[in-house]
Amino acid sequence: MRRVFRLPEGLRSRLAEPLGRVYTAEEVGGEEFRSLAASASMVITVGDRVTDTLESLGRTPDVQVVDGVERRSRRIPPRVPFARLVRVKNPAGTLTLGAIEGVRKALGGKKPARVMVEGEEDLMAMLAVAMAPVSAVVFYGQPGVGVVAVRANALSKSRNRALLAEMGIKGIQ
Repeated sequence: MRRVFRLPEGLRSRLAEPLGRVYTAEEVGGEEFRSLAASASMVITVGDRVTDTLESLGRTPDVQVVDGVERRSRRIPPRVPFARLVRVKNPAGTLTLGAIEGVRKALGGKKPARVMVEGEEDLMAMLAVAMAPVSAVVFYGQPGVGVVAVRANALSKSRNRALLAEMGIKGIQ
C-alpha cells in the first residue's frame, strides 16, 4: 500500500467549499455554536486556532489535530489540555499512512488526545469526519471566513470517504 496519498488537482477546487455549516467569526461565540459544541458526544478540532477557540468557549476538544502553524506562520501550539500525544508527519497537500493511523489512535484511546502534525493538518479534516463516531462534531477553520462544523452522520461520513477514495485512500471506517 502507498504510504503517501497526494491531493489530485481536480479535488483541490472542490475542497475549497466547506464540508459543513460555516459559522462566521461573529457567530462562533453565539448560542447555536456553543450549544452544538456542548451537546456533541465528541468534539474533534482540526487546526490550531479552532482548537484554541473551542477551549476558550469551555469545551476542551476530545481530539485535537494541530501543527503549530497558523496562516503559514509558526505559532505556539494551543495551550489546551491533552492526556495523550500522537506525533505524525504529513507534508502539505497529502495524507500519509502515519496521519491516518495517528487519527485512528487518537480517536480510539484515552481522551483528550492531541495529534501533533509535522507538516500540514488541513486535509486531515476529511479523515476526522470519515473516522469519527456518529454524532461527533468536527470543527475546522475556514481562513478569512470562520469555523466549519460537520456533524458526523451517515451522509457526511460517506461523502468524506468518497473524497478520500479519490485520493486513493480506501477502507476508512
